[in-house]
Amino acid sequence: MSWFVIIASCFLGMLVGSFLNVVALRFNTGKSLGGRSGCFSCGAQLNWRQLIPIFSWVFQKGRCHNCSSHISAMYVFGEGITALIFGLIGARGVIAGVNFFTIDYLIATLFLFVVFSILIVVFLYDIRHKIIPDPLSLTFAILAFISLFFFDFEFGVFNFVGLQIPNVWSLLSGIIVPLPFVILWIISKGAWLGLGDPKLMVGMGLLFGITQGFSSVFVSFWIGALFALSVVIVNKLFKKTLLHSGKKSIMKEEVPFAPFLIFGTLITLVFNINIF
Repeated sequence: MSWFVIIASCFLGMLVGSFLNVVALRFNTGKSLGGRSGCFSCGAQLNWRQLIPIFSWVFQKGRCHNCSSHISAMYVFGEGITALIFGLIGARGVIAGVNFFTIDYLIATLFLFVVFSILIVVFLYDIRHKIIPDPLSLTFAILAFISLFFFDFEFGVFNFVGLQIPNVWSLLSGIIVPLPFVILWIISKGAWLGLGDPKLMVGMGLLFGITQGFSSVFVSFWIGALFALSVVIVNKLFKKTLLHSGKKSIMKEEVPFAPFLIFGTLITLVFNINIF
């Protein structure tokens, strides 16, 4: 049963990831989410064989079947990253060593799928535009606030527990966790970090509480530091860079931080990390 849930979560992630790619691409453009997908170069509508997540891009070698124009690898990246995230969410019980798959667990899993679908759109949008949209941060914060009344960590696993009344500290966590970073933003006048990052931390604080909320932020900074170190090492060893702009020094590049915050949130959730 556990492996079925995990595999099904991955396949669902691929399908949802295909849709989230479209959402991230059309968000704030005024374009509707309706209508069939088509090639941006020639305008040809895509049939079902050209819309299979990941596989269509691989079999077509990253090119349009009609005009052979290049198709961005961001599409398959979005589908793959969503499959990975959904798979880890489905597997969190097994990872924690508490192999229970109940109705309460499935309710929590579906809720987390919705939460992380919002975060994946933020992830993809921030990579493209280096902006965290306020409506998506607000939606994440609202969902995290709702979670205070129905979800909690049982035996180290995020689970549905029924209606509960959160304590005052849990309610204040959405203010306390981002507050130090708002102060940094004020002191640096936005030079050290953008205000969009603390806005995203509001949801992280509400989802985890104060200590785990700060833990998720610290994990995010560690992931960011590892990425920066990887850029330096790759540049030194292979004379190439992992930066999208092609700049050789990460210190000269504006790196979107939302992806690190989202991965920090995921890792804290799945592995129930609390460094405090």
